[in-house]
Amino acid sequence: MKSFFIPTYLKLGKLSEEKLLVGLIAVTPQSVQVKYSTKRIQLCAQVVSPEYAMLAKEILEQIQNKASEVNALLGKSDEIHFENAHVFNADYFEYLKNYSQNTIVFGNVEVFGANQPSSFLSLYENLMNEKPELVKAIKSNFHTKIKSNLKASGIEDKADIEFKIGPDQLAGLYNDMTVSLITKNGSIFAVEAIDFNNGIPALTNSLNAFEVLIGSLNQFSKEHKLKMGNYNILNSIPKSGSEQEKLLNHIFKFKKDLYKVMPEESIEEITHKIKSGNYQKFSSLL
Repeated sequence: MKSFFIPTYLKLGKLSEEKLLVGLIAVTPQSVQVKYSTKRIQLCAQVVSPEYAMLAKEILEQIQNKASEVNALLGKSDEIHFENAHVFNADYFEYLKNYSQNTIVFGNVEVFGANQPSSFLSLYENLMNEKPELVKAIKSNFHTKIKSNLKASGIEDKADIEFKIGPDQLAGLYNDMTVSLITKNGSIFAVEAIDFNNGIPALTNSLNAFEVLIGSLNQFSKEHKLKMGNYNILNSIPKSGSEQEKLLNHIFKFKKDLYKVMPEESIEEITHKIKSGNYQKFSSLL
């Protein structure tokens, strides 16, 4: 695989085609590097709106955290192969374009050439004309922890873990998405891990995406004469008094007929249920 980089931009107006270079993503067989300028994002907050800048920053932080997860896996050369672990390919950036709803504008994929700096930081300085900031990635290991626990539970022969599914497989989806766990036993059983310490825009995006998935799975169940599915969210505990806590309480009150919200500790109960039951991978239906 060739190493490549992609510039990231923010729009300077809702109807304007003008955009501002705010960051850079570089992908090599050894690692994924993501850097962005908070100063330039703050400039967009003044030019466009604070809400737009906040959402953009949260999406970039999520990409940065995903890169950290991939880098951690790539470092375990005895456990995982590059081709299976590496999600940062052309298809993934197409997904990011759809996921961000054009909040982030991704530039063209450019292969590293002989005339470009050998190090990512030097390339960043050349393109951005500024030194990279010491941006602290979100200290949330929630998704990594859930994924690791699921993979270590010994249920991979009965359930799809971190299962990627798209519109070509499931009618009603707008783009590819990944569900934390999905299996079947007369009905579909799906679990999505959602970190309630994320920012509100990113959090509501995750919740809305899960509801779209539920609608598509319900339609799929009808077509395949399955019982209505069982849908669950594994959540982290939000800070007391936060907007995230208010949203969680709202979900408990108004979404209980659509899906169940469970604390992350419930993962042991879920995996035990699947391991001891007559479950099969959802992917066997596709």
